[in-house]
Amino acid sequence: MTRPVIALASIVFGLGCSGPAKQDTTTTGEGSGSNEPAHLVKKVMVSWGISPVGEMADIFLATTDETGKQVSHSIGRYKGTCSVFAPAQDMNAITGVQCRVGGGGTELHLVVQGGEELIVLQTPFTDGAPQDPMDRKEITRVKVPRGIGIQVDPVASTTGAP
Repeated sequence: MTRPVIALASIVFGLGCSGPAKQDTTTTGEGSGSNEPAHLVKKVMVSWGISPVGEMADIFLATTDETGKQVSHSIGRYKGTCSVFAPAQDMNAITGVQCRVGGGGTELHLVVQGGEELIVLQTPFTDGAPQDPMDRKEITRVKVPRGIGIQVDPVASTTGAP
């Protein structure tokens, strides 16, 4: 009689009492030392796409978010041989494209405004002549979420439309 009572008591108490707390199996942040789930860092990677068309080139600005979603923004068609370059520091641009024809041409500068807009600006250049940051014309704006990290793709350009 005692065995069935003990077995019945085990079943009742086993179902009524919770055992050890279920372990959280979510991934934690590297080196965080906590049980909080890792947070996906919100960022956008920017890169240029350059597609030569005869003596001209179609220029695109590609934005890729942290999930891998890419959006291509057509900037326009420019004359000359185009390549990605780093604009002068006083231009406050994070990256740029230079389309060279002879001893000059056109530069496109990408600047960040207020942490929520990417602005592509166009300026003419002549080799050896100083440039004026105020002599740039706005080509387009691309909205990004406020507070998102903006990075320049180290591979920076592609041939063909992104």
